[in-house]
Amino acid sequence: MKRVLIAGDCDVRSLSGRRSYQRALMKAGAIGAYAAADDEQQARMLEGAFDALLLPGGGDMPGGLFGQPMHIAASADDPARDLSDRLLFDAFRAAGKRVLGICRGCQAANVFLGGTLHQHLPDAYDPVLWHSGNITGRHDAQIDPGTPLAELIGAGNVRINSSHHQAIDKPGKGLTVCATAPDGVIEAACGEGVVLVQWHPEQMGDEMLPLFRWIAGELDA
Repeated sequence: MKRVLIAGDCDVRSLSGRRSYQRALMKAGAIGAYAAADDEQQARMLEGAFDALLLPGGGDMPGGLFGQPMHIAASADDPARDLSDRLLFDAFRAAGKRVLGICRGCQAANVFLGGTLHQHLPDAYDPVLWHSGNITGRHDAQIDPGTPLAELIGAGNVRINSSHHQAIDKPGKGLTVCATAPDGVIEAACGEGVVLVQWHPEQMGDEMLPLFRWIAGELDA
């Protein structure tokens, strides 16, 4: 059974968010455990103990990490997690191991690969869908044919949930946009050994299980 490291903490207020990732991984035949790194040595040790990395949801990414001043609507106050996520991402990538980024994890991986973010979607898109706080609701997204994401969950229209007000602007090095919402917001990007989705597949049941089967090494894209 594969072991997937879930980076950092996705919800300090309760265990419910953390358990949703672990349940999805167990359904896909993998074990998920939480850990963080303070330095490169710790990151390498964790990489050696796990088969893949999941960067979960969370708060905003600080604009300073991609060369922008902080937006007035953004709130980023977890530098320890920012550092840990980057250390772990770099360690797992250097080892050629798979990375799945979800919501904040999607944004973080994009930044770590040299990309940028829209810090507040209503300032970037007009009109814009209600992406923030809609984790139990759904909106449309279009998955592009021929992309790794289409190989996993199919091309065409899909109904996804969302809870974010930031999203990918410029894709990072080696990333290809795989899905967009009707308003133009990038909802997913993929690269070699990297799948990034802006929505929360751990909250969507079996229809998104292939993403977790991919990170568990049961599927290829």
